[in-house]
Amino acid sequence: MSENTASGSPSSAPTTVAKAERAKLANLLAASGPDAPTLCEGWTTRDLAAHLVVREYRPDAAAGMFVPFLSGHLDSVQNTYGSKPYAELVEMFRSGPPAWNPMRAGDNFVNAVENFVHHEDVRRAANTGEPGQAGDVEPRELSEAHSNELWAAARRMLPLVCAGSPARVILQRTDVPGGEHSSLEGGSAGGPRAQISGPAGELVLWLLGRDDVAQVKIEDLTKGAQEKIKRRTI
Repeated sequence: MSENTASGSPSSAPTTVAKAERAKLANLLAASGPDAPTLCEGWTTRDLAAHLVVREYRPDAAAGMFVPFLSGHLDSVQNTYGSKPYAELVEMFRSGPPAWNPMRAGDNFVNAVENFVHHEDVRRAANTGEPGQAGDVEPRELSEAHSNELWAAARRMLPLVCAGSPARVILQRTDVPGGEHSSLEGGSAGGPRAQISGPAGELVLWLLGRDDVAQVKIEDLTKGAQEKIKRRTI
């Protein structure tokens, strides 16, 4: 299905990728119910909804995603939110970060990838019935603006994800209008070279470890390079 604008409709309110993906994800969560599978291993849609809300409403707990000694606090808070009525969680997420959270001002920068990837986590697991398992749902056809936003995010993420990778990783974008490709490079400058090709959104999914669903082509430009690719979780 083609998405002609980042907002989905020229007259609709969401105008950024983060807002468009938030609206679509909230609708999908509501339609799927609390027990549907996701690609986040061990998580149902209820678990994912609780994660999304805690991330925006409880920064004290969300810090546990990055600081190991706070992980127990994160688990406790997420369990508390997970016990809320599912519809309430979905609507809290739909409304975006609360006014007091600085994340609201930087919503698109902070949440465009988060909302896109978790939208795909629900979409592409929809016909499996098992959390963490990939279905055969095809990628969406994204608008140029939407794809460009995700490509900009890939540019920011690649140095972090591939820091310390023995292989040189080349991302080759294939959805640029006119057939022209754009590329990014990360990892070891002198290492064996591997190329990952695909649309911007699929490259973002690959960077974030959604290997089972990311529709990308991985090739050795130097023999054995694929085996030396290392990605960090961010």
